[in-house]
Amino acid sequence: MDIRNPEDITILVVDDEVDVVEVLSFFLEKEGYTVLTAYDGLEALEQGKSCPDLILLDIMIPLLDGFGVCAALRSRAETEKIPIIFFSAKIEDKDRVHGLMLGGDDYLTKPVAPQVIVAHVNALLRRNGLAKSSVIEADGLRIFVDEFRAELNGVDLELTLTEFNLLKFLVDHPRNTFKRQQLLDIIWRDSMMVTERTVDAHVKNLREKLGDPFKRQVETVRGVGYRFTYSADSTEEA
Repeated sequence: MDIRNPEDITILVVDDEVDVVEVLSFFLEKEGYTVLTAYDGLEALEQGKSCPDLILLDIMIPLLDGFGVCAALRSRAETEKIPIIFFSAKIEDKDRVHGLMLGGDDYLTKPVAPQVIVAHVNALLRRNGLAKSSVIEADGLRIFVDEFRAELNGVDLELTLTEFNLLKFLVDHPRNTFKRQQLLDIIWRDSMMVTERTVDAHVKNLREKLGDPFKRQVETVRGVGYRFTYSADSTEEA
């Protein structure tokens, strides 16, 4: 298979909960993917005839459950190799094993954050040769966008999701200064009970994980906010 642009990749999302389908569609479309949807097993089989590049498949759906959909797809030559990720509230090991034995490529249990599902989608597409890994590099820092993790000089920083999003955003916009409220609006969005001190606390934690000398590159612009600079032009003593 050839690596393709995201807009040339089609994902089928199957779930009987409209809100779940809408949220997943939103996050997948943000990645650039084309999204198809289905709300029951028979509709999933019908949509499957178009041979999407990957299927996100709930198990407890009407008319034909996800296990039945997977088995039917795997029995057809034209759909037998479509990557399938189960995501379900069925959390017992026997269900996970059954899904994988039927031919599922991955199995996620609800509740699961949409960002995590997207990360698994990206990883499976990479393994199948359809998508390339997205990595941002700055000095000795490597940010693995699809995997929501970062390494410094080959060592995983073990960032929380918020720390990751904050670091990625600052590195994506080097030398640009952002006010604390701007960062709240971008990183925390609609989160409740957060203040500008929340930004300061996360920057402090992020710097501790980065350590010397890299932490100095997440600079404080006094009276304004924060920015990321490269080592060559970093001046702040954090």
